[in-house]
Formats: sequence, C-alpha cells, structure tokens
Amino acid sequence: MKVLFVTSEAKPFIKTGGLGDVAQDLPIELKKQGIEIKVIMPKYSLINKKYLEKMNYVGHKYMNLSWRKKYIGVDYLNFRGIDYYFIDNEYYFNREKIYGEFDDCERFAFFSKGIYEVLDIIDFKPDIIHCNDWHSGLVPVYKDFYEINPKIIFTIHNLRYQGVFGKENIEDVLGLNKNEYFNKNSLEFNNAISFMKGGINYSNLITTVSKSYVEEIKTEEYGEGLDGLFREYSWKLKGILNGIDKKEYLPHKSKNNKKLELQKKLGLEENLKIPIISIITRLDRQKGLDIIIENLEEILSKNIQFILLGTGDKKYEDYFYNIGKKYKKNTSMNLFFNEKLAKEIYEGSDLFLMPSYFEPCGLSQMIAMNYGTLPLVREVGGLKDTVEAYDEFKNTGTGFSFKNYSGEELIKILNYALEVYRDKKRWNEIKKRAKKEDNSWSHSAKEYISLYKKALTSF
Repeated sequence: MKVLFVTSEAKPFIKTGGLGDVAQDLPIELKKQGIEIKVIMPKYSLINKKYLEKMNYVGHKYMNLSWRKKYIGVDYLNFRGIDYYFIDNEYYFNREKIYGEFDDCERFAFFSKGIYEVLDIIDFKPDIIHCNDWHSGLVPVYKDFYEINPKIIFTIHNLRYQGVFGKENIEDVLGLNKNEYFNKNSLEFNNAISFMKGGINYSNLITTVSKSYVEEIKTEEYGEGLDGLFREYSWKLKGILNGIDKKEYLPHKSKNNKKLELQKKLGLEENLKIPIISIITRLDRQKGLDIIIENLEEILSKNIQFILLGTGDKKYEDYFYNIGKKYKKNTSMNLFFNEKLAKEIYEGSDLFLMPSYFEPCGLSQMIAMNYGTLPLVREVGGLKDTVEAYDEFKNTGTGFSFKNYSGEELIKILNYALEVYRDKKRWNEIKKRAKKEDNSWSHSAKEYISLYKKALTSF
C-alpha cells in the first residue's frame, strides 16, 4: 500500500504544535508496519539550515493557480528512513512566519493543488493521500481535476483553526467555479470559504486524534460551527489517539536527582520534599489558563514550586511575568520555548497541570506520565482518553482529573493531589502505573492501516 502523507509541518524541520510531532512519528511507525509512505510539506525558509543544506533538488514545473502561472519545485531528504519531499516556491514559503501571512489562502491553495502537480516529479502513485488539518483541506477538492483516484483520509488535529477566507477568493485564487463550489455542501461557511470544510466534505474518511474528541465535535460547544456537519458524517468519522515516541522521552534512573538538578538550574530551593507543579504549553485560552489564573495566587501560597514554560498570547505572558516577579522564591516563569528544558521540566516535576478547555488529543500528559510525573487534567478529549483518575478505594489510576471547566474544581482536585503526594507509598504506586502506560504509536498505526484498507475497499 502506498501512502502520501501531506502536512504543513513536521519535526525536526518545522514544528509549531502537536501536528509536527505526529508528522514525524506516525510515518516512522507506519513504515515499520509495512506501509510504503512518503511525507510532503512546504519548503519553508525557516527550516533549520542544516536540513536545507542536505536537501537534493528533484525537479520543477509551472502550474496554474486560477490566472496565475507559478513555479513549483521539489526537493528531497531522507530522514530517519522516511522520504520527505518539500514543495518549493520562494514567493510563498520564504517568509518570516509559517502561518498567519496576509495571503495564507493563496499559499495553501498552491500547496494543496501542488500535491497533484508534483506526483510525476517524485514518481509516486499513492493509493492513499493522508491530509492533515486545514492547510491541506483543498487536496480532496482538487482531486477531481486530475486523472488519478487515490482515496483520501483527512485528519483533524485542532478544529478551532479552519482556514476561513473571503468568498472572493474562490474563483480569483482557488480557480474554482463559484456556482459549483460556493454552497453548504462544498466550501461555503458563514458566507466565506473554509478549507477545513472542503477537507470534511470531499474526503472519503475523516479522523480526529482521540475517541472522545470525535463525540465532542458533534456538539455545539466544541463543534466550532461544524457540529451539524459532523453529526451528518458520523458514518465516516473515527477517533484514533495520537502516540509518542517513547524512546525520545526515556527517563533517567534517578528522578530525585533530576528534580534537584532542575531546582538548581531554575534558582529554586533544592528540596525533594517540596512538590513541583509544572506547565509546558502554548499560552492560549484553550489550555485552561483562565481557571489557573483564577487560583494561582492561592496555589502559590502553599509550600509548592511552580514552573511554567511557553509562549503565546501577550495578556497571558504579561500576567505570568508579573506573578513571577511577585513570587520569585517559588516560581520560575520561562516565557520562551526550549526542547531540552522542556524534557528537564517533564522529568524533574512531580505534578503536570493540563486543565484544558478543549484538547483534541494532547501529547504533554503522555510525555509526563512516561517520566513518572503525574498529570492533573480536565476530563475532555484526549486527556479523558489517556489519563485514568486516581481511585484511592480501588488503588487504580495514573493521574488526577476533574470534569467541569471550573477554577473551584481545579483547586479542589489540586489540593487532593497534594494530599496524596504527602503519602509517598500511594504516590509511588500511581507513578509506577503511569510509567507503564503504553502510549507508543504501535497500536494507533495499526488503526490507521485498518482505516486505509477500509477506504480502499469501501469507496
């Protein structure tokens, strides 16, 4: 079976979120399980120079995008045994940002249509094209314009970001007939065009990244205006949980040593008895920051240490910066991102806070558990599917959780977790169970292969 995996980002080349991790790790596991897979993504100028210099030119042509005639080149690099192809056009991808440019509609329409244009250059005839998020949402739409018939899987990693643009782009940029494609069964969404809706309407099968999120997006609260469409398409929706590369997050033998090293590095009191509560996140409303802020000063009044790592919305950055100045003794507010420090925080902490408003899957809670750092999460999306709440009567569970999006519930369960922390026997038993959780990609890859087979035989 031949699979072309289409993504707007992939680690280690470019990563802004969980999609970057998935686009690296899932193809590796699929190849292990016998799939002939190639990954294709834009050739951004922001890709690390050491990778850009290793790429080899494969070929180029000119393609039409509405009235425009555009250069499209392809470069190639094999990384960790996977063939990566990079679509090259300096006008579109030599930018200061990956996303958020004024012409993202044109940039990712070019990328989506370009997938078909370069198949002859890379000499690959896929049975399955596996698209990811809105950036490749037009790939299934453009399929009808080419004389090939791969089956198309469309994976939604985060429904909030939908690629919505003005309706004037449908003919001028996308080169699509307005009468045929500007309607509710095609691309029309709130009198605009939605790349995400294109991916949903024109794909053979749709996946999201956890089983709970599949059900949540059928509701008005989490459906981002598309809940009716998801209810209609229940038959072609499936939730497949993301995994992590467990080899990348191998714990050291002594967690205590790593905790003391972390405290020293961040200028905190070196004391094994003080619990470290950490957050590694994009500073965004989605991540439950509002209910953390509601209670943070109460949390910091306790005998705990609080570590934050991440960047995002300025209002959150400013808040945490000021709180860090006020509580210098027991906080470390790191308003940047660093992969090495992230791993040190995951491993050196005791409790990992992730009270998201919504969370399609989440990888951080899995990484934390792998290091024996217990997650405290809200029971939503992938968090609900991966963290089993501690039950003191049955002595089961791998972390702590609460149901409603409420600061009151958050502080209540946090206080309970800190109480359990003082009972080292109980805490260590939970840690052992958390570390044993199999969050590798192996099982998920099997589910994707089963889905690919279904696409090939059912449509």
